[in-house]
Amino acid sequence: MSKKRAALGAGALSALLAGGIALAPMASAEAQDSAYAIAADGIVSIPKTPLVTGSGDESLVAADLPPGADPAIHAGVFNAEVSQGYAKASTAEARIGLPGAPVIEAELIVAECDDLQGSTSLANLRIGKQEIKLDQIPENQAVVPEPLQGIASITLNKQVEKDGALTVTALSVDVLKSTQTLDISSATCTKKEGGPTEPSEPTEPSKPTEPSKPTEPSKPGDDGGDDDGDLPGDKPDEDGNAPVPTPQPGHLDVTG
Repeated sequence: MSKKRAALGAGALSALLAGGIALAPMASAEAQDSAYAIAADGIVSIPKTPLVTGSGDESLVAADLPPGADPAIHAGVFNAEVSQGYAKASTAEARIGLPGAPVIEAELIVAECDDLQGSTSLANLRIGKQEIKLDQIPENQAVVPEPLQGIASITLNKQVEKDGALTVTALSVDVLKSTQTLDISSATCTKKEGGPTEPSEPTEPSKPTEPSKPTEPSKPGDDGGDDDGDLPGDKPDEDGNAPVPTPQPGHLDVTG
């Protein structure tokens, strides 16, 4: 993962604002993981900065746009971090004074997108003199404080799904019907590849079969026949003596 960290000098900041130099790569039809900390269009025009696409992370320190005594936008640190299926963008110590709108200040503005799940966190958000209390920020939370009535609208935790990707923008400002727009901390992520599959439901074990009953051993001398078929002399007499043989008629041939 590459890492870049730089301080925006006056020359670089002037180049960003003069003519809206395109720092972003050519748009692709295929959704990509990406993140940037700031982008603006209108009287103040800023390309997506710092922009990270695909994989990597980048930081810009002490940014004033435009450079000078009274910058429209100030941030202590801009961060962008991207990996497959994940993107995060953050802006620390932000102060935004767009033409025609009250000053917007925040200690920290973070957008995070992980496997098509987005979230936003804000610390100490103030618009003009009004402090905005935020515990949990629902998706696409519209905020129009009294100083911005009829002038501008702010959307917090702005989430847009498109082409298989989710884009989460922590703070999006629209002044005078898009005459001036500003996005702070925006992260786009796709679905993570090779995620764990859901385990299949275990099959119910088969019931054990009942053991077969053992066969009774046959009695000695029992050949499976019945008493009516016994041959003569098979059974003893009443006293237990062998029965007297019964002569059987026969015919012998006499020779001589």
